[in-house]
Amino acid sequence: MARRYRSEPIEVVAAVDGAPAVFRWRGRRYAVRVVIASWVEAVPWWSGESPDARAGGQCHAPRQAWRVEAAPRTGSAGVYDLYRDPGDLERSWVLERVFD
Repeated sequence: MARRYRSEPIEVVAAVDGAPAVFRWRGRRYAVRVVIASWVEAVPWWSGESPDARAGGQCHAPRQAWRVEAAPRTGSAGVYDLYRDPGDLERSWVLERVFD
């Protein structure tokens, strides 16, 4: 089962290749153990999530996605979908889903 967090902003420290290495969500630090998958997807303008859509444009702004296995310092590991929108510098990294 997955829980959606509707693009909740997170802080990310990326590795040299741009993949997330560590992220901070709701005050907890998570270390990425494994990058499970990575892909690029277009954000439809009607979703209101792309910077172009918020500015009234109709572009399909691409965003980079990573599905990672990560764990806090104490507690068990989980699977997280993280997105980076290079066109939105204020909210560049977001947490989209957490899988149980």
